[in-house]
Amino acid sequence: MRILFKYILWVMPFLFACQKNELKKPTDVSFKMDINRAPSTSGALIFDEGTINLAAFDVEGERQEGSDVSFSKEFSNGLLVSFDPNQPISEIDFDIPQGVYKSLAISFETFDDNSDITIVCKGSYTNNSGSSIPLQFEFMSSEYFSMEAEDDSGNSDIVLDKDTPANAFIVFDPIYWFDIVPQNLLENAETSNVNGAQTILINDSYNDNIYEMVVTRVEESTEITFGQ
Repeated sequence: MRILFKYILWVMPFLFACQKNELKKPTDVSFKMDINRAPSTSGALIFDEGTINLAAFDVEGERQEGSDVSFSKEFSNGLLVSFDPNQPISEIDFDIPQGVYKSLAISFETFDDNSDITIVCKGSYTNNSGSSIPLQFEFMSSEYFSMEAEDDSGNSDIVLDKDTPANAFIVFDPIYWFDIVPQNLLENAETSNVNGAQTILINDSYNDNIYEMVVTRVEESTEITFGQ
């Protein structure tokens, strides 16, 4: 028994060292950004493309075992990202240590340089006459987003495995943003010539009554899920 006990005492540091090394091994995590592409409840409004300009992107995680993790990137000239569910954003790819994460928080800030446009969402509005009119929403100030990630089954624990690359999907919801706008305001909105097409342009200079309603919701209803 004494020999067995000495052996256990001798081997335990090696086991702990191996476990610690395993927890340091990275998982390749790709981030993608998209928008809710489903039509509004009325079916009159839909969005299908857009961009966001990032100033900074941060990841913070707390694991069941192993130390907490924190990553951060800043973009001094902004990083223009297209909403595309199939296109990983290489500039914010991170090798995140594997493990079971009790929490994984993602935060980012939009790039605002002299009141430049920071978020664009493009789609269309179908009016009461059945005509489809292009619609373009332009958010024109800095905004900070922060959210807790879930896995694609809705669980708050995120499992990252070094042998299995993971995808993180960040989805904005302009349909929710516009849900606060009465339909009669869209029906009577002024149109502007945008790239040769009469468009419902919504920013702080055009249709500003709609803009002021929508911007109160921009930081809401953004979700992030991790999956394969």
